[in-house]
Amino acid sequence: MGGGKGGGGSTTTVQKADPWEGQQPYLTGGTVGASTTKTPQYDADGNLVGYTINTTSGTTVPGVFSEAAKLYMNGQLAPDYYPGQTVAEQSQWTQDALQMQADRAQNGSPLIDNASDAMNAITTGSALAGNQGLNTLNQLAGEDNPYTDELFNRANSQVQASLDSNFNRAGRYGSGAHEAAAADAANNLATQMYSSLWDKRAQAASSAGQLYNSGIGQQIVAGQASQQLANQAYTDAAALSEAGGVMDDYNQQRINADIDRYNYEQNQALTALQNYNNLIQGSYGGTTTTTGQQDTSGSTLGNALGGALAGGGLAYMLEASNPVIGGAALAGGLLGLF
Repeated sequence: MGGGKGGGGSTTTVQKADPWEGQQPYLTGGTVGASTTKTPQYDADGNLVGYTINTTSGTTVPGVFSEAAKLYMNGQLAPDYYPGQTVAEQSQWTQDALQMQADRAQNGSPLIDNASDAMNAITTGSALAGNQGLNTLNQLAGEDNPYTDELFNRANSQVQASLDSNFNRAGRYGSGAHEAAAADAANNLATQMYSSLWDKRAQAASSAGQLYNSGIGQQIVAGQASQQLANQAYTDAAALSEAGGVMDDYNQQRINADIDRYNYEQNQALTALQNYNNLIQGSYGGTTTTTGQQDTSGSTLGNALGGALAGGGLAYMLEASNPVIGGAALAGGLLGLF
């Protein structure tokens, strides 16, 4: 049972795995659900006389690859950019608020101008130039009142006449005592009249000065408050700007909603195809080629015996569960002898 030696060689094994049959129509396009069944027909004696053919046409489905090609050809794999306006215009409130702030910053405030002028008059001393109390005091210090002398002369005449009458009845008219009494009476009258008039004018001047200084203090307070009042213009502008910002944001949201709707419509066909492909996703199969060397040296009988032994081993393992399969494997191994 010896055999000749063979030479070396190569073997090529090709493994091909196509997508499973139920998946293929969805990839390339085709019909699914079509079927043909045969129903046997018998005569009265129970003999088969023929078949009835039942055919279901099925449903035509699009293929993922062909539909993707259509989208590519139509430019739908790269959607267009939104053609409309993407940034909302500023609302009228926002524009008005900006204009209010610009006008205030460029033109200033009359309240600040008046307060600045008042403060400048106070700090430079020009405000005191109109102080009527000080002017009256200065006038009293430098001038005499001509009406005071006339009033004094009239009052002194009355006093002296009364003294002369008293001394005359006493028989001492013209005496030294008479002259001394007349002088004292005149001096006392002058002191009372002139001092009283001076005190009254001085009090009036002081009151006028206090009122004026009080007015100056009120100007200072008003000047300090004017800054807060002037800033109210900015506060109003800021409030209007805030309201305008709310309106601007709302307008932008409307544009964004339009953009989202546009992008959705642009991508709708591609998204549908992607979802369609996800539903039929699976292994699309492939082809694998393996090349290796085969050693054919040795006797043919030895190779056949080896095959028989291998087949016998396989038969032994399979026979326990299925004698038919085991026997077929053993027979296949024995074929190696021929």
